[in-house]
Amino acid sequence: MEGARTLVVDGVKLTLVEDFRELGRVLKAQEAGGRWDVLAVDQYMTAEISSFGGYILLALYAEVEADRVPEAAGEDPEVEVELSDGKLTLKYYARYEYAGGATLLAVVNRINKFRSLLSRVLLELRQP
Repeated sequence: MEGARTLVVDGVKLTLVEDFRELGRVLKAQEAGGRWDVLAVDQYMTAEISSFGGYILLALYAEVEADRVPEAAGEDPEVEVELSDGKLTLKYYARYEYAGGATLLAVVNRINKFRSLLSRVLLELRQP
């Protein structure tokens, strides 16, 4: 998988992805029902997807410099928004029961929704 680095620690497969476009392909390559962690990062956000066999935990985190909370930040009530010390943080956390490929698709869709929200927040922050 180009753009992804993998290692195994104590039987847990850990994968680092630095291009979110590769995330779907990386998730498809993971062992169904296995124990693995995928960490996807870019300039603004981090996504951690952890499989514990019967369920998957998804944690999303973004941090940008800001002096205010843009209206766009409130568009998704499931995303926690906090402004402190000139930093705006967006956080999302969920647990998905593992039901095969549909679960991974739901995870990727949720990440894309978060990234879309982050994009709108960044655009609004750039406006005076």
